[in-house]
Amino acid sequence: MKELNEWTATEMDNVSPMPSANAVLDRRLQRAEAEVRRLTRCVELKDRQLCELRRALAHSATVHYSVEDRLQRELDSLRIMMPSDGFEGHCGSPASDRPGQGVVLKLPYVTSILSILFDAMCTFWGDCDHDHPPKSATVAHAIDERLGLSSQQNGEASRSGQAYASAIRPDWLKEADNRHHCRSARVC
Repeated sequence: MKELNEWTATEMDNVSPMPSANAVLDRRLQRAEAEVRRLTRCVELKDRQLCELRRALAHSATVHYSVEDRLQRELDSLRIMMPSDGFEGHCGSPASDRPGQGVVLKLPYVTSILSILFDAMCTFWGDCDHDHPPKSATVAHAIDERLGLSSQQNGEASRSGQAYASAIRPDWLKEADNRHHCRSARVC
C-alpha cells in the first residue's frame, strides 16, 4: 500500500491543479475582450469604407448632374441650329399653306440675330405643349449657345439671352403667368 500511496503522490505532483472557477472565468473574459476588440476594428473598417462610398457616390452624382446640364445645353443649342442657307422653310411649310397658323412677314432683310430668334421661336414655341411649355432659362441658354454669348457668373443665361427669350415668349403664356405687364392702354 505504501507503494500505491507513493505512486498516487507522484502522479498528483505531475497533474496540474484543478483550475479554480475564477481562472476559467478570467480566461473566458479575456477571450471575450479579444473578440470585442476584433469586432470593434471590423466595425471601424466598415465605417471608413461606408464614408468612402458616400464620398464617391456624392462625387458621381455631382459629375452626373454637371454632365446632364452640359448635355441639355448642347441639345438645346443644337435644336436651334440653323442651316446655313437661311431661315426660310426651317419651320416646316410656309404659314400660307397652314390656314390659321403662323404669320407671314415681308422684311427688307433678316439679321443673323433675327434669324436665330425666328428659329428658336419655331423650335421651342411652334408645337409646344401648352400644359408643359419650355422654361425661359432653357430657351435663353439655347439662344446664348447659338449666338456665342457667355452665361452670367452665377450660371444663368446672359441678360441678352434672357431678353431675347422674353421677346419670343408667346403672349398667351405671359398673360397666363402674369409676366405680361401693360405700360399703357395702347399696348394692351
